[in-house]
Amino acid sequence: MAISALQYHDATKHHFQRYARSAGYMDWANQPNPFRSWQGAAQHALPLADDPPQPTFDRLFAPAVDIAAAPLSVATLGRFLGLSLGLSAWKAAGGSRWSLRINPSSGNLHPTESHLILPPAANDLPGGVCHYHPFFHALEQRAPLPEGTWPLWQAHFGGAGFAVALTTICWRESWKYGERALRYCLLDGGHALAALGLAARLNGWRLTCLAAAGDRRIETLLGWDRIAWPDGEQEHVELLCWVATGQTATPPPRTLPETLVQPFAQLQFQGRPGRLSARAVHWPIIDQAVVATRKTSTAAPEYQPPSLPLVFPPPAESAAAVIGRRRSAVAFDPRGRIAADTFYAILDRTLPREGVPPFDAGLKAPVVDLLLFVHRVVDLPPGLYWFQRSADRPVFGGGLVAEPVQSDWPLWRLRTGDVQYEAMELSCHQEIAGRSAFAVAMLAPLRRLVARRPYLYRHLHWECGMIGQVLYLAAEAHGLRGTGIGCFFDEPVQTLLGIDDDRLQSLYHFTIGHPVEDTRIATLPPYHHLARPPDAGAARG
Repeated sequence: MAISALQYHDATKHHFQRYARSAGYMDWANQPNPFRSWQGAAQHALPLADDPPQPTFDRLFAPAVDIAAAPLSVATLGRFLGLSLGLSAWKAAGGSRWSLRINPSSGNLHPTESHLILPPAANDLPGGVCHYHPFFHALEQRAPLPEGTWPLWQAHFGGAGFAVALTTICWRESWKYGERALRYCLLDGGHALAALGLAARLNGWRLTCLAAAGDRRIETLLGWDRIAWPDGEQEHVELLCWVATGQTATPPPRTLPETLVQPFAQLQFQGRPGRLSARAVHWPIIDQAVVATRKTSTAAPEYQPPSLPLVFPPPAESAAAVIGRRRSAVAFDPRGRIAADTFYAILDRTLPREGVPPFDAGLKAPVVDLLLFVHRVVDLPPGLYWFQRSADRPVFGGGLVAEPVQSDWPLWRLRTGDVQYEAMELSCHQEIAGRSAFAVAMLAPLRRLVARRPYLYRHLHWECGMIGQVLYLAAEAHGLRGTGIGCFFDEPVQTLLGIDDDRLQSLYHFTIGHPVEDTRIATLPPYHHLARPPDAGAARG
């Protein structure tokens, strides 16, 4: 029997008495490969640039930033992908070795894949439909452009650029997390979307999500209807973006007309998706939820981010350095405290602003607000706080009274007192939520929105993932570290706020503090395994 998006969400909630269903153990011998290769597709290596882009971290978030647009080339595309979806490091300990990426992932499992639609081939840059392979930092060319189509694309989008599609492989997450895996896939998609938007800004480009596009049209662009997927390892479309590589006065349209798509239906695609594991375990509820949240073509959302000043400016060190060193903390020093201005500056990065990535991508008006568990912020009493990103300020029960902390800034104090235990308990009893400087629960009016438009289930999780990516980078810029928490008890968060219905639901947790490094783990450069020098780019069959 088919289920709805809301039924999937309710069925995959964690409760104090029981967790959502999963395998209950780690079948290491069957763990999916985190890197998919398209076997038989020509591979084009991208340069490993040793000259990071110059903009500083504060310029990423300045509304009137003046970063000259770099021309699209194999070098600038390599830099864009390397600073968004590429590898950031390798870790090694006890005879084991594993890679980390610029875009984080639940359990470091990386369900997100990326595909590009590039202009006609020129200057060592392959054209057409390509898959990005992070392990090799290379493009796998799957199909040429249909002849005569690119001028139509440029005319529709108002100038030069290219498209990026994000897809997801649920099996990579369900291998560990079972039925709850789709949530994590969507959160990872939001992290990747934010990473792409910020990396685009470093090149002076602008990323816009084609929020009106339907899944079927994106699938046609990628040739999904002609692919024999390995059993249980299909990639599902999440979203499509246009990256404008020239200076534009206005954002491009967020639509994908059928006239641009139809020529791709006749393309001959090369390569076949490599198998990721010996045997995929099926979770029917995930398959049904994917169907329930599919999107048809719609009108573009009517939303323009406000023009807000930067109340608490970010640090001015190299943006590429901050992006490259992002890591997930595994433990925090409970003696560490942070300054109030640092706390405010980190939160300020999550506010949507006109012309500021990643929240200028054109998805929809923000609806996710932040419940804050403040533990160790100088001159700010410990307690529960509310940071309002949406237009609606909720009414709480349970004796909570919202008092403004800053004038003309949307931070509210709900209750003072030690909330370390509550933060840990609600985040599946994880110590990192209480030993940090502060923890976050991201809440949204899920039922009201998704009941009418089920595809918004995806959008809500993307918004949370984008917030998480900004929190990661803001923490790193201030000498701190963050970590995303996908395991939490859903309904007890509502109980804490005195909400006796489900008008607000928690979708993602996060925590930030002073990290404790594990000195037993060695760190290796991200592409030390490749036998090619920086700026080398050659095609390999």
